[in-house]
Amino acid sequence: MVTETDTPGRECGPAVADLTGPFLVALLSGDDRGVEEVFGRAAGRGADLALLARDLIEPALDEVGRMWRSGDLSVAEEHLATALVFSSFSRQAAAVPCPPLGAPRLLLSCLAGEFHELGVRIVSEVARGAGWQAEVLGANTPREAAIRFIAVHGPDAVGLSLALGAHVAECARTVEEIRKASPSTKILVGGYAFRHDNALCGLTGADACFPDAVALRDWLCAMRPVREGAAAPQPPACCASGLPEALRRKILAGR
Repeated sequence: MVTETDTPGRECGPAVADLTGPFLVALLSGDDRGVEEVFGRAAGRGADLALLARDLIEPALDEVGRMWRSGDLSVAEEHLATALVFSSFSRQAAAVPCPPLGAPRLLLSCLAGEFHELGVRIVSEVARGAGWQAEVLGANTPREAAIRFIAVHGPDAVGLSLALGAHVAECARTVEEIRKASPSTKILVGGYAFRHDNALCGLTGADACFPDAVALRDWLCAMRPVREGAAAPQPPACCASGLPEALRRKILAGR
């Protein structure tokens, strides 16, 4: 299994530590323009989507979560901060070119019982920036539904998000069933639980474990050349047959 400890050093990236305070203040103030401005300043220094996620979003939302648990923030204020992060991050991501036709595919999903989907939404944009097609099943996806989807669509990699350490057993069961349904698919895990207890990685049985978006970005970039230049994958027959005839012919012609 690949984990952060397998990678020598930790990429520092451009210095943005002085922006963490203004970023948190903007979030807690509900200041959409302020959040956007801080992202813009960090991007202007050379921070890509993965670095924005690791060095600005991650510490800010950790603090927001701590304040909520201590009673210093209401649920409404916590939800507003989360919404501001996603809307502004999405605008930053809109400037990144779309992956090329035939790019490898990453499917992202939260485990059953996991309701925090912001992480997989952010990671999907990081993956696109790394040249992968990314699909998101979202929060609290039943294991049986996820396995059926993977068996039909056969993504190159599946990323499972885990915020709660108590769900490691469910994660391990999901990993085991993915291997049976799609043996060639790489299985990745990540999320809050692994950032705070790296030992949990080995309990999941996954191929790789990523504590942050930068580590995942580097893995995706390293794996991408394997698929570059390959023919675009054919859509599953069960999907292609249900398309309007004109659209179906256009898709088949693009193979």
